Amino acid sequence: MPATLLVVVLLALLAFSFPIFIAILAGTVLSFELLGPGMPGQVLPQRMVEGVNVFALLAVPLFIFAADIIGRGQIGRRLVELMESFVGHLRGGLAIATVLSCAFFGAISGIGAAAVVSIGPIVYPAMRRMGYSQNFTVGLILSASTLAMLIPPGVAMIIYAVQTSNSVAQVFLAGLCAGVVFVLFLSAWAYIYARRTGIATQERVPIPERLRRLKQAGWALGLPAVIFGGIYGGVFTPTEAAAVACVYAALVEVLVYRQLSLWDLLKITRPSAIMIAALLILISAGSLMSWFLTVENVPSQIASILDGVPSGAVLAMINALFLVAGMFIDPNSAVIILAPLIHPTVTALGLDGVHLGAVIVFNLAIGMITPPFGLNIFIAIPTFRISYMDAVKGVLPFILISLIVLALITYVPVLTTWLPALTHG
Repeated sequence: MPATLLVVVLLALLAFSFPIFIAILAGTVLSFELLGPGMPGQVLPQRMVEGVNVFALLAVPLFIFAADIIGRGQIGRRLVELMESFVGHLRGGLAIATVLSCAFFGAISGIGAAAVVSIGPIVYPAMRRMGYSQNFTVGLILSASTLAMLIPPGVAMIIYAVQTSNSVAQVFLAGLCAGVVFVLFLSAWAYIYARRTGIATQERVPIPERLRRLKQAGWALGLPAVIFGGIYGGVFTPTEAAAVACVYAALVEVLVYRQLSLWDLLKITRPSAIMIAALLILISAGSLMSWFLTVENVPSQIASILDGVPSGAVLAMINALFLVAGMFIDPNSAVIILAPLIHPTVTALGLDGVHLGAVIVFNLAIGMITPPFGLNIFIAIPTFRISYMDAVKGVLPFILISLIVLALITYVPVLTTWLPALTHG
């Protein structure tokens, strides 16, 4: 069976640490040439080009560039100061402010790793001075940073929507709903922890000072307002919103906050271009694999095997698959490889593709903080100058909280589908 050969080659090359795009291409091409349908060879590069020749996919490189600009600027600090002024006086207020700052930063950047390096160095020393333990502080920052994957404009959400032909706007709303639920759980745990450990509360910030900080952060808050308002107000598409985000972020950091110079912007383009190029190559390889599996009728075969299996059990299997995948490969790669295979299978069983997007991306967000290869764990080591084991100890309780939230959004679909259904109707 060609699909079996593809999987064997793919896993074997990944086991020997080959780049993911090479593993995908090698497995697909070998399966195609040895056991495939015998189409002309030029079909393969054509399918790869078609995989990235998608208008909605333009949003991904643009949001990545915007995130790199934001990560180097002052927006993160302004958000932390603003959130702390409004909730800092509550029990666990600084921790709650950290969660909210990561959520708003996610609504600006769409990349979780950017929140770790932008928000983390600001709140980490402040939380330690307040009496929060190192484990709790690291765990909270790393888990809250994954909100950027869920809250629009999460890059993984865009890739999922493009790879599965779902509406980007609808998937965004499902991710937003999941992100709000996660914010509530993280904030509740921050309150409980602070109460149990006797963390002191801060003085209430006077209203004039709150207004001053609100004014300072106004430009930062304007970016998610422009993105959301533009997309759901019908002013522009998600792709056009990404272009607006780039221009807006550049103008704010260069002309308003004056944190970056034009030369800094030029230097930022280099790492952005490298990441974008690697991602687009990966997407093109994944689209070729997805097309080959479709030609081989693999989704229909899987759907026939699962026919009669309760939907709850199917969702549990999907969660297990993506949780394990998230432990070993990056979220974007997991979406590119697995989503096109899983999506037609579960939709054939009557499950909602938009709900599935929120479930899949939340699984992969958990993978960002899950040993052995959670990306945020490795980013935390140099950022907070801690060991690998210190980071792992910090995230373990938050992985449990994340799994509870995952179970809720998986088996109570209305939590993520009510808003997309409302706007779609």
